[in-house]
Amino acid sequence: MLTKKERLEKVFRGETPDRMPVSAWRHFTEDEHSGAKRWADKLLEFQAKYDWDFLKLQPRASLFCEVWGQKYDYDNYGKNVVAPCTEHLLDYETLGSDLAKIKRIDNSTVLDEAAEGVSIAVKALPDVPVFQTIFCPGAIFEMFFGALPSGRYRATSRTGGIVEAITRYPEETALAMQNITDTLIAYVKKLKEIGTYGIFYSSAALARDGYLTLPEWEKYVKKYDIQLIEAMKPMKVMLHTCGIHANPERFVAYPIDILHWADSADGNPKLADSAEWIKNIVPAGGCDERLFGQNKAEEIAELSAATLRKMGKRPFVLCPDCSLSVKTTDEEIKAFRNSVER
Repeated sequence: MLTKKERLEKVFRGETPDRMPVSAWRHFTEDEHSGAKRWADKLLEFQAKYDWDFLKLQPRASLFCEVWGQKYDYDNYGKNVVAPCTEHLLDYETLGSDLAKIKRIDNSTVLDEAAEGVSIAVKALPDVPVFQTIFCPGAIFEMFFGALPSGRYRATSRTGGIVEAITRYPEETALAMQNITDTLIAYVKKLKEIGTYGIFYSSAALARDGYLTLPEWEKYVKKYDIQLIEAMKPMKVMLHTCGIHANPERFVAYPIDILHWADSADGNPKLADSAEWIKNIVPAGGCDERLFGQNKAEEIAELSAATLRKMGKRPFVLCPDCSLSVKTTDEEIKAFRNSVER
């Protein structure tokens, strides 16, 4: 039997492993804002319980915005996985002057704490590949307005967010994006020093049809993505493009190792049909995360098994199409996890 690292490395080489690698992830909102150890310990508990082939660390969704001083109310998550924003960095009425707040941050206690949590996980799991999550600069910029302009499965309009910023203040927005990128590059350097195996890089919904035009995306998103991903090497990079009409094909030019998208979502190519365009990048996904949290263990098992059949011996990573619901049951996760063992 292969070790977890051997199994994943075999897939990276385009070889069929003993079984396909599997992993899943979710937020633990009660444990993600009370220090590095509590956060890391909760995720290590999750790993120990389900024995994933790699551990994708799931920091609080507000983490990166907090680096620039954005404030959140951790006592009132409600039904969301992002705490309510109580003080946002960018306001449309004062956008021109607000953009100057997004400076390069050389020393961040927020990122230092996150790195400490990663270090705890890496030291505790010497035989398990550990991926830390990083949001792309454009996704962080979007959140500076206090709310996300897009959801996983609803259409995105060209109103507000980065679209308005680049329309009204293109040079100032570009400088802000560069400052975010430079800040994250310094953080990435620390993660490499810790011995982090890989980065789960969320491009959010910025490549989605109907939002940024292709030239806008290339100028204000791709440019900074490439800088940051290049700085991540030699760590492995798993890129996630979120939700409907997510255009995963755009990312084959990126220096990444795994490409993850929702093949269950409207407007996206199917995992099994990706061999024609994905080149040497490993495809990932195959199970609709919307099934989880609804007591649908049987459907989850059936869908996972169907994906494995369709992919045959072609190397890929089986995982949900996005983060699992906080209401996900143990039975559902076990149904998913056990699908690769049959």
